[in-house]
Amino acid sequence: MASQRRTLLLLTTLLLAGGIATAGPSAAVPVPKPTAAAQSTAACGYYSGTGQVQAGQTYPDRRVAEVQCLIDTNTSYQPPLPIDGIMGPQTVRAIYVVQQHAGITPDGIVGAKTWAALRAGVWW
Repeated sequence: MASQRRTLLLLTTLLLAGGIATAGPSAAVPVPKPTAAAQSTAACGYYSGTGQVQAGQTYPDRRVAEVQCLIDTNTSYQPPLPIDGIMGPQTVRAIYVVQQHAGITPDGIVGAKTWAALRAGVWW
């Protein structure tokens, strides 16, 4: 598993640096996704805890923005969420979808299991 991650990270780095020639659009060559750890480290960083997040609550820290960022960078959920820190219906809907794909009972609440899944990456 660790060697696969290193290989994906190396290939991604080479692709981003222009070290590998890419084929034209007609050749469907799958591009490996960067590891979730590399993505969330580069893109997110609003909140590093595991405190619960649910609709109808306000939070003094940036945990909702972290949830939104992790969904955008570490999952296949579309369309991308606005990273506005607001736990609105679009964010709650995304949490349900991610929980379903991660094998977590969908409840729309980000608890310890959902935080772990978001930080590890959920691809479908």
